[in-house]
Amino acid sequence: MNFLFLVVLFVYFVNICFAYDENDLKEFLDKRECFNCDLSNADFTDKYLDRSVIKSSDLSGAIFDNAKLAASIIESSNFSGASFINADMPSSLIEGSNFRNTVFNKINLTSSKIINSNFEYSSFLEAKLYGTTFKNSIFDNSSIINANFQKSILTFSSFVNVNFNNTLLSLALMDMTNLDSANLTECKIRGVNFSNSNLSNADLSNSSLRRAIFYKANLENINYKKSNFYKSNFSYANLVSVDEEDAYFKTAILCKTKMKKKIVNRDCPN
Repeated sequence: MNFLFLVVLFVYFVNICFAYDENDLKEFLDKRECFNCDLSNADFTDKYLDRSVIKSSDLSGAIFDNAKLAASIIESSNFSGASFINADMPSSLIEGSNFRNTVFNKINLTSSKIINSNFEYSSFLEAKLYGTTFKNSIFDNSSIINANFQKSILTFSSFVNVNFNNTLLSLALMDMTNLDSANLTECKIRGVNFSNSNLSNADLSNSSLRRAIFYKANLENINYKKSNFYKSNFSYANLVSVDEEDAYFKTAILCKTKMKKKIVNRDCPN
């Protein structure tokens, strides 16, 4: 009897510890405003929440699948372990927030602006991120497969060990970015600016990198089998694991480029 009582008591306290605040939930649904509130593990599936304002709040484990959150503002909040599958969030502003281990599969974040936020170990399968800005953000060990990052700004961000397989990245700005050990296979990377970025140990095989810019980039130990580097600019880049005569780089621009045997000035202006 005592054992059964203890089990019931334990379950009761577990539910209290992990449940959202009912008053916070009601106010958020009524006003779409959440300041210092607790909405952890709340379910907002299919909810219409456009232009929501969320600041300094806990929404860890919350579910926003198929929710409408266009033009929302999120600041200094915790969404770790949350789910945004097929959520619609274009033109949103996110700053200083934690989305570690969060699912963003098929989300629409086009033209949104995200600054100083954490997306480690998250999933962006088939995400729509066209024209989105991600500055000073962390995506390490995340999966960004079959996504659309075209014309996005990814400056000063970290993508260590990220899987970008079959993602569209053309015309994106990825300068001062850490892509160490990233998987960029079978991607469209035309015209991307990787200036001053770290791509050491990255896998670029079977990708189109036509006219990409690698000015002062570190590409030591990259895998580039069947990649297209037509007119890609490697001025002042580190390609020490690549030979000057390598067929894959015959149409690339090499100037002050550090290669396997020497610094190559083949395409420097006279």
